[in-house]
Amino acid sequence: MLKRGLEGQSTVELALALPVLILVAVAVCQVAVGLNCYLVVTAASREGARRGAETNDVVETKKAACNASKGLPGQPAGIDVEFPEGRGKGSIVKVTVSYKMPLLIPIVGHLVPKATFKKTTCMALEKGQ
Repeated sequence: MLKRGLEGQSTVELALALPVLILVAVAVCQVAVGLNCYLVVTAASREGARRGAETNDVVETKKAACNASKGLPGQPAGIDVEFPEGRGKGSIVKVTVSYKMPLLIPIVGHLVPKATFKKTTCMALEKGQ
């Protein structure tokens, strides 16, 4: 038999602990989404640079990086292709992919800035133009 006045104790404990548990669960999910976005941005940069090294074509390079970054949530990634040393064989193609990750809870965006991922990959051109 319960003592008088203790009937609602477990309900009060749950009401106090539940918001903290939900906050921890959302934070873990946000970190997991962030890690996934980082890996996708890295792979997209690498894929774009590889295609750029093979074809020496800006359109093909951007298309390859864009296709590799389609799994990102929210807005599409920004893709920048440069040829800092020219477009001759053996020169460098530089592909930069940048992405702002959306937050799982948009209201939190006023307190925490969006995470920005930016990855640059350089590869030597296999053929000249």
